[in-house]
Amino acid sequence: MNTQEADVWGEAVRLHDRRVYLSVLALGLAPDRAREVAQMTWTRLMEQHAKGALKELDFPGLAIRQARFLALNSHQRERVEMRVLAAVPEASPQPDVDHVVASRQELDRVLSALATCSPTAKKIFQLVYATPDGSATKAAHEVGLSLQRVRQILCETRNHIRRAMEVVP
Repeated sequence: MNTQEADVWGEAVRLHDRRVYLSVLALGLAPDRAREVAQMTWTRLMEQHAKGALKELDFPGLAIRQARFLALNSHQRERVEMRVLAAVPEASPQPDVDHVVASRQELDRVLSALATCSPTAKKIFQLVYATPDGSATKAAHEVGLSLQRVRQILCETRNHIRRAMEVVP
């Protein structure tokens, strides 16, 4: 761009930039974003003029139309991005390392407590809590004990595990 063209563009920006900025601001853009769009408008017009793509320079109309186009195009792109982001599920937050360690320690204490129970208590506990659709009735039938005795063993086993959980190593 030669000095004469630079002077013409400088004068055009000085005279019409405020109207271009206000036209974009009227579309609801934030002031900072409106300023960016106005600057992009002048840059784009200068580039198009340098390439010979503009037949005439009709200010401020040309600049206002270009700014509105850029602003609306930007707004449309943001809406599409928001729809895409809304459709993508958020990644679940990673569990806290301390929480994972504490959970594993609790599980170890439960398993250790369960390991000290009788084989019958372990079998009943497994049938009720580790089997899909497990119940005390099904466990009683499986191990050949009365329903009352199975319930009593479950109660004793749960109490044993609770006591083991209360003891902090």
